[in-house]
Amino acid sequence: MMDDQYINYLIWFLGCIFSSVITAISGGGGMFSIPLLIYLGLPTHYILGTNKVILTTASVTATWRYYKNGLLQLNQELLISFVLCIGMAIFGAEMSDVLSTHSMLILLLVMIIVLFTMDRYKKKESTENNKAHLRPKIIYPTAILLGFYSGFFGPGTSVISFFIISFFASVPTMVNVAFSKSLAMISSLAALITFAIEQKVLWDYGIIGLVGAFIGSWIGAGLAMKVDPKKVKTFFNVMLIVFLIKTLYDLWVENS
Repeated sequence: MMDDQYINYLIWFLGCIFSSVITAISGGGGMFSIPLLIYLGLPTHYILGTNKVILTTASVTATWRYYKNGLLQLNQELLISFVLCIGMAIFGAEMSDVLSTHSMLILLLVMIIVLFTMDRYKKKESTENNKAHLRPKIIYPTAILLGFYSGFFGPGTSVISFFIISFFASVPTMVNVAFSKSLAMISSLAALITFAIEQKVLWDYGIIGLVGAFIGSWIGAGLAMKVDPKKVKTFFNVMLIVFLIKTLYDLWVENS
């Protein structure tokens, strides 16, 4: 029995490394880590809370690397956007009981289609260096929207933020990635604190996953900063397609 448990821990550790590489680059790693927790047999009421340990660790690590490399400016605008994001995440969580799962999935499907359309007509990417500044009229509404979405539903926060900013602002790809990841970090941290207070985290899996998430996100952020920004944008497009497929699958399961 103990041997089986150690094997589960090893599978979880390796799975967290893999999913956190994705989380650090674009977001969406939860689409892999949550099914893995289900496969490993965790009680349902612990899955989201335990997974938030992984997502938060990956987001914090990636955001830190982006900040240390000058891609993220810690200024008044960013701090205000964090406050807005936290407030709307709490409000979104309270509103999440209003709609059924089916209605949420329909809204998510519509939003993904809108994101594909926005990507087609997005602004031309800035050719400035990676210290380009995001203006408050862009980051504040994005923080409000993403905070609400994160609390209300949650999956793919960084991916959605990336496409919204790509459409409304002409900024370098990696500046966009860094800001989007910082919003995902703050909303994920707020959710993790809530889950921890409500004792919905299995800390043996949480601590093991934390180590794996740190390794994976360190690797992922490093890769994102080294490769051609066009490849990073392609990765976001791939993740949006995966996001679409998963949403269609969830709708199919919900209707069967």
